[in-house]
Amino acid sequence: MIERKEGRRLSGAARRLLHYIEQHPNAVLVSSALDLAARIESSDATVIRAIQSLGFDGLPHLKTAIAEKLDQGVRTPVEKVGVTLRELAQERSRTPFQLIVEAYARMLDMLSRSPLPERLEAAVRMLNDAARIGLHGAGPLNRLAQQTATHLARIGRPSFVMEGSGHGFADALLELRPGDAVILIAYGKVLRESLLVKAELQRLGGQLVVITDNPGGRLAQGAQAVLEVPRTEVGNMTLYGTILLTLETIVLSLTKLGPERAMETSRRLRDLREELQPGE
Repeated sequence: MIERKEGRRLSGAARRLLHYIEQHPNAVLVSSALDLAARIESSDATVIRAIQSLGFDGLPHLKTAIAEKLDQGVRTPVEKVGVTLRELAQERSRTPFQLIVEAYARMLDMLSRSPLPERLEAAVRMLNDAARIGLHGAGPLNRLAQQTATHLARIGRPSFVMEGSGHGFADALLELRPGDAVILIAYGKVLRESLLVKAELQRLGGQLVVITDNPGGRLAQGAQAVLEVPRTEVGNMTLYGTILLTLETIVLSLTKLGPERAMETSRRLRDLREELQPGE
């Protein structure tokens, strides 16, 4: 993940920091020097010196380098599983369930102290004014987009999912309209499809909300709202609960902002379900 300069002799703290960066690059992006100090059992001043010994001017410089690597999707699935298996082998005293609960507890504590709550409120106000809300996420993230679109429809918010890849994605781009806002769930390697969503929204004057662990990446630059949400990690295997939490917060917040619309739609959904019940 991080290439250090040749000939530099590393202290014990620097070696521990480098090991933590290699295993948890996403977490480093939202960590302060104090957070990192706690992870490697050192002081924040020692962390800064360790970062400099790795060849970086400071923590912002290190985060920029990590963000660029994440943009390129540097780890293969084999590497990720290998790191995870090594950590599981080392943590024999704790079960996978305990490791996951502890990982989420650390991440939720970090998010609660981050600017995310305030930025979520601002993003929701913007989405509330949109004519339609679109969602786009590649791979497994597409399922989160589909689930969120269903929930948005159930509270009376016109929504759509931008799906497909390659030439087939052009049809999804054609469906964008002025007044649309798109929630772009952007993790891992930057895809051409995601860049085109951003470009087409800019051309139409639409709004872009980016949920990402890489706020310095190409997709986040120029977006109307950027929600920095790291994925939780056990070893180097990524979990998606923090992203789902963010999407569910958006749905709940929009429900609060439009209670009459949500109630009217829920009543209609109830009536339609009753009509679909088998006859007695």
